[in-house]
Amino acid sequence: VMDERWISKVPARVRRPNSQNSHVGVNEKAHPPRWQTSEKNLPYTPKQGANNMTNKTAKSKNGRHQRTQNLLDAIAETQRLNLVGIEFLRGIIEDHSDRVYHGVLERPKSNLIVRGELANYCIPLERIIQAFTNPFSGHGLPAIEVHPLGKWVRDHAPACIQPNGHSDIPGTDSVGILVAALISDRDLFSEPTQAPFRDALMRTYGMIHSPVSDLYTDFLEKQYGATIDYDAGEISIKGTHGFTWHLGGINDPEVSSYSLSSSVRGGPQRRHTEDTYHCLTFCKELNYLLPALAKAPRLFLDGEDDDIVEDLTDSKEIISSVAKHWAPLRRAIESGEIDLSSLVWGDDE
Repeated sequence: VMDERWISKVPARVRRPNSQNSHVGVNEKAHPPRWQTSEKNLPYTPKQGANNMTNKTAKSKNGRHQRTQNLLDAIAETQRLNLVGIEFLRGIIEDHSDRVYHGVLERPKSNLIVRGELANYCIPLERIIQAFTNPFSGHGLPAIEVHPLGKWVRDHAPACIQPNGHSDIPGTDSVGILVAALISDRDLFSEPTQAPFRDALMRTYGMIHSPVSDLYTDFLEKQYGATIDYDAGEISIKGTHGFTWHLGGINDPEVSSYSLSSSVRGGPQRRHTEDTYHCLTFCKELNYLLPALAKAPRLFLDGEDDDIVEDLTDSKEIISSVAKHWAPLRRAIESGEIDLSSLVWGDDE
């Protein structure tokens, strides 16, 4: 539904008619049905009421302009909603003018700055403006830049934050919601679906005491039942048969991924690999490692046909090392039930 401002811009020839009788279409009096004009040539007289038969082609043509006008109204409505969304965005910026503002660079390198509680963020504006100019030129919101609190860095971490369920709302609303989410970045960090944002902040600060360390501790505990010791540089999770698994080497620059150790009921740790980078495909993905280790060492015997554990059960280095400390696995290898030579990750990987 257009307001007066939009209606005045629509050419008169395609405006919605003011009355039902002023439509532009086939005039039935000027163009009577073909059978009426050639009635004298027909070998029979049409039955009563035949001249009222619906001509589907004429009906389709009569509705053509109305359907076109409906399309133009729908497009204009999206523009109206975007104007409402601009006011929504303006309200957020004005309410948080000390934390949301335009950066010093002008187009095409301009950014909208958002100062969160955990970090500072830059939202590149050029791609957003281009999307409003031509929505077919790209897809989704641009990745934001994540900078540590108190400074701007050249080698910043990117975070792709794509809001869910925004296909039916104006683009300006999506931008406003993104800004509001970054202002409340502590809540955004804790949202299970926002792994890219969480990963970007962890790359920014590392697994050390930082503005995000308390949130990351809570996330690991709630999501996986795991704990993290920032001083020791170690993540721990309970497995089966009294095992506790330890992913270490977090603060060791020579470790590319994690070291892997285990302990039993509070006993000493036994190292199984110095670096998972050399014996696992998903060597650094905690969303794989923690759920898989929670099923170990039982999964080494069960041979579960499960993508979540397959990588770990294919590591000869890890299985051989665990077998030295766990008799059931050692017996399975000695009996030939588990063939180490068939494992994907061998000694020479």
